Amino acid sequence: MKKINTGLLCLVLAGAAWTDAQEGKVRNWWLFMGTAGGIWCRGMDFFPGALAVLLGAFFLFRLRVMGAGDGKLMAVIAGYLGLDSGLEAIFFGMAVGAIWSLCRLWHGKSLKTYFIYLAACFTQEFQTRGINECGEGVIKSPMGTIPLAPCMAAGTYLYLMVTGAMMIWKGGL
Repeated sequence: MKKINTGLLCLVLAGAAWTDAQEGKVRNWWLFMGTAGGIWCRGMDFFPGALAVLLGAFFLFRLRVMGAGDGKLMAVIAGYLGLDSGLEAIFFGMAVGAIWSLCRLWHGKSLKTYFIYLAACFTQEFQTRGINECGEGVIKSPMGTIPLAPCMAAGTYLYLMVTGAMMIWKGGL
């Protein structure tokens, strides 16, 4: 049954990553499929991790750090894997996104421009003494955004491979 759970999660992540990369949006039917599959595989154990991550992701969405679909996808990951393992997989996904962003900035020779943008954003935050949406108004990001769902998928796959290899190493599989 564990292999079915993992396979279903990987299928949902692949579909969500594909639509985010192609259309710039995680389609809700992938998320619905993931939620339904997660409830089918884990029962009521799906909800604690999913709801905890969804609540945290909502705040990041409100700050315009990420899209709503990305937060819901993270909740599906945490629902499938449990809160602790889900947060580790999400961390791996964020690390993949950070590396992708740095490579994109480095390759586009716009790292200096981005740091100037970041300094202007922090200056605006300091002057207004509050959290602002730096992407809105006067200051615009010079680079745009990267799709987060492929990063979450890659990070979760990486997490599953690392934990599987560790289980084999310890003789648990």
